[in-house]
Amino acid sequence: MNLRHLLVALLVIVLSAIMGSAAVWQYCRGVDRIAELERFRDLIRQTPRRIPAADLPATKGELVVRLSGRFDLEHQILLDNQIRDGQFGYRVWTVLRSEQANVLVDRGWVAGSSSRDVLPAWQTPDRPVEVTGHWRPLPQAGIATHGNPCPVARWPVRLHYPSAETLACALDRSLLPGMLQLLPDSPHGFARDIELPGLPPERHFAYAGQWAGLTLALWVLIWIVWRRRER
Repeated sequence: MNLRHLLVALLVIVLSAIMGSAAVWQYCRGVDRIAELERFRDLIRQTPRRIPAADLPATKGELVVRLSGRFDLEHQILLDNQIRDGQFGYRVWTVLRSEQANVLVDRGWVAGSSSRDVLPAWQTPDRPVEVTGHWRPLPQAGIATHGNPCPVARWPVRLHYPSAETLACALDRSLLPGMLQLLPDSPHGFARDIELPGLPPERHFAYAGQWAGLTLALWVLIWIVWRRRER
C-alpha cells in the first residue's frame, strides 16, 4: 500500500468515525427527548400550585402554577410571524401585574390579516384575573433577528423574538426573567398548545438516519472504486 492509499484509508476512517458518532449522538438525543416529553406531560397534568409571582424563577419550570393579577391592557405585544396549521398569525404576550412582580404571559395564537397594516383584534379583561400556566424561558429565534423598536411609539407592538433587555426597554419596567405559558384549559387565552422548547424526537431520529446513510454510502462508494481498480 503506497502513501496515497494510506491517506485515503485514513480519511475514510476519520469521516466514518465522525459521521457514525453524529448518528449515535442524534439517536441518543432522540431517546432522551422522548423521556423529556414524558416528564413534561406528567408535569402539566399536575394540579396547579398557587405561589407568589416573585418566586416563579426559583421553580425552574418544574411546576404548573396559578397566578392572580391584572392584565396591562395598554402595553401588549404581538410575537410576529407565527404559523399555525399553515396560517399566518401572532402570539399575544400580555403583562400580568401582581403585587409581587410583573409577569409576561403567553396567551396563545391569533390569526393575522392579509394586510400587514391591519392588526388582529382580541379581548383582554379589564378586571382581576386568575390564570394557570407553565413557567418557561423566553423563546428564541433559530436565526438572530433585529429591528425591534425601543422605545415603542405605538401599542400594541409587533416584535421579533425580543430578548429580556428589549422587553424591559420597550415596556419601561422590569419583568421576571421568563414567561408564563398558559395551559390549554386556562381562561383568557387563545389557540395554544403546550410545547417543550426543542426539536421533536422524530427529527433527531431522522438526522440519525441521515448520518448513518451517509456513512453507509461512503463505504459503498469505496467498495465500488476498489472493485473497479481490481478489474
